Amino acid sequence: MSVTFSGSSCIIKKENIESSDFYHKIQDRVHFLPLLEKMLDSNDTVFKYNKKSNVYSMIEADYLMKNHMDGKNLFLFLSNARDDSYFCRSFFSEEKMDYTKNQASWTLLYKKKRNLIDGSEHILYDRLKKDVK
Repeated sequence: MSVTFSGSSCIIKKENIESSDFYHKIQDRVHFLPLLEKMLDSNDTVFKYNKKSNVYSMIEADYLMKNHMDGKNLFLFLSNARDDSYFCRSFFSEEKMDYTKNQASWTLLYKKKRNLIDGSEHILYDRLKKDVK
């Protein structure tokens, strides 16, 4: 696994991450990173995240996605940027707490994926489109 940042030539290799003294604290998150794109592309449950429902959490986010992959529940916390794009606040597997408890579940109506390199777009899900007969 290597991670490349958009607009940058910085590449982080798995070996570099694993050599950290703190790797044991993030090992599960790194293990599930290859599933991140699949999770974003999926049409599983999306929640409007209310931090007050998780009083012991320090996570600041607008949305929460929950997916079951690789035998684990995965949580992805997203925030809305000023330019109407979204960015990841946190990403981890469920351990003791279900962060979706007492969160408002939303119905997904439309999802579009944009390739940041070539600008192409692909509609992943569309319940807004009316069938014309």
